Amino acid sequence: MTDAVSPAGDLESAKILAIVASIPLAVDLGRYDLAQAAFAPEIVIDYTSLWGGEPQRTTPAALMEAWRGLVPGFDATRHELFDLEARIDGDTATATAGVDGRHWIGDALWRPIGTYHWTLARRDGRWEVTAMTFALTREIGDRALVAIAAERAGRG
Repeated sequence: MTDAVSPAGDLESAKILAIVASIPLAVDLGRYDLAQAAFAPEIVIDYTSLWGGEPQRTTPAALMEAWRGLVPGFDATRHELFDLEARIDGDTATATAGVDGRHWIGDALWRPIGTYHWTLARRDGRWEVTAMTFALTREIGDRALVAIAAERAGRG
């Protein structure tokens, strides 16, 4: 039986929501070790609504390396999550959240807005993210900042 759980739900939903919420916060703080700890050993990452291409099967370490090659090039980032929800079905779960991702270089802002979808599995009593998808619904600002940030991060 599948249980729909709200943010004010039970203990297991609280654990799931804490794990998924930790990922963007950890990245904003430059704590890639903390973000990496939220993931299973192999993951599927899907940013196709933002970048095109195909979903990628990868490892948490490779994902962190990719993020390190971009995020530090911004002067600041802030990924605000809202409307977090979790659904648990035995040892698997899904979670969703709206996200407003703000990325600054100086006063210039790039702001992709959308929804994160996570799939999780419980292994050895601990929830791990096995898949993460970002679905873009709106974009504000200058996407060209991404190339600037990538260049800056590569020099850092």
